[in-house]
Amino acid sequence: MSFYVNSKYRIRRAAEQQEMMQKLLSGNKVFNAYRDILVLSAVIGYSNKAYKPVDKPASDGVLMQFFTETDYDLMDLIAYAHAKEQAILKEDGKYEIFEAYAHGGFPILLELLEIDSTTELDAAKQEAILVKLASLLISNQIVVNDSLFI
Repeated sequence: MSFYVNSKYRIRRAAEQQEMMQKLLSGNKVFNAYRDILVLSAVIGYSNKAYKPVDKPASDGVLMQFFTETDYDLMDLIAYAHAKEQAILKEDGKYEIFEAYAHGGFPILLELLEIDSTTELDAAKQEAILVKLASLLISNQIVVNDSLFI
């Protein structure tokens, strides 16, 4: 269990990724909330060593209340693995590390799901993407350089 959570912090999303995230959340949606995209993207980002700080955030961040205890633990795990210092677990810097891996991992997630800005998310495509997502998660194949996240 995470022993430090700043309930006033808002997890930032990159402005340049905003349109694609909204696409995945609307209509025939692939994800239910930004939280879902950010958590999976951060794991993929960390697994692929895709650390990219958010330079220009989207206008609104995601409130901490939308994340679960397990998400907080994952944020701590990623931050500790990155910083290799326990002190990071008591600082807001752990959220910046999480954001950077989510920012770096989101394009990889899109690549793994074979989605780009031209992809039409009709019901058939949504189903195909969800099957692909489930397959990736079950098989742990969320790394693009031939190693697996375990």
